[in-house]
Amino acid sequence: MSINNNNNNNEQLAKERILNASIQLFSQKGYDGTRVSEIAEAAQVTKALIYYYFKSKEEILDHLVHSLLKNATALTVDFIHTNIVQMIKDGRLHIMPDRLHFSDQEAIQCFLENAEAYFEQVLDYVLEYRQIIRILMLESLKDSKHHNELFHLMDFIRTSEGDQIVKTISAVDQNFQYSPDLLVFNFFYTIVPLLSFAVYYDDYQALSSLSGKELRSVFLRSSHIIFRSLIAGQDIFLKNREGKNRDQVCNFKAGI
Repeated sequence: MSINNNNNNNEQLAKERILNASIQLFSQKGYDGTRVSEIAEAAQVTKALIYYYFKSKEEILDHLVHSLLKNATALTVDFIHTNIVQMIKDGRLHIMPDRLHFSDQEAIQCFLENAEAYFEQVLDYVLEYRQIIRILMLESLKDSKHHNELFHLMDFIRTSEGDQIVKTISAVDQNFQYSPDLLVFNFFYTIVPLLSFAVYYDDYQALSSLSGKELRSVFLRSSHIIFRSLIAGQDIFLKNREGKNRDQVCNFKAGI
């Protein structure tokens, strides 16, 4: 191994120590309550080295948040490509203005299994990075630069022309659109519960009789129940339905 490679490895290890120390201190003391000198001491580096990699403490947090959001979006894009787009191409899924319509029960079951596997993957991701998410949640309650960072988790479900996921699905089905109902549901019934679970995971486990594995399993079962409640026949509804159609859905679920 060359000297340059050794230097690169040492620099990468030093940068990782800085980031890991920042996560620990931001999580324990809060972003505002943490000084750069404390990060340097915890990471066993000099303040000068921290400023070599990052212009400021704020840039360290920017880096952590960007990495979190980037990886979360990557998980979603992969799910979209390998499941939704492929099912549309195969004729097993058609996206209508108010629902996802599947060709048959086998198609909807396949989608559900893949969606639940994706949700489980996302859950494990937020649990792995729960300390960063804790920092993000704390900052969301303050009047600071990172006040709205949580809402950036919605970037991959917004309907702007530049949205990567919207463009990906629209390329194979132009009927695709997000309703306000679905946007609200995704944020307050999917994203927020996931983040809250990650933030309180350790505390809840310590206060309950559940092991970490059991707690994770219970959360997944509850989430699956909520998701499957959107299904009626061969459709998954993307917006509230009113009048006769809503009654038909209720009657279907009641077995009438």
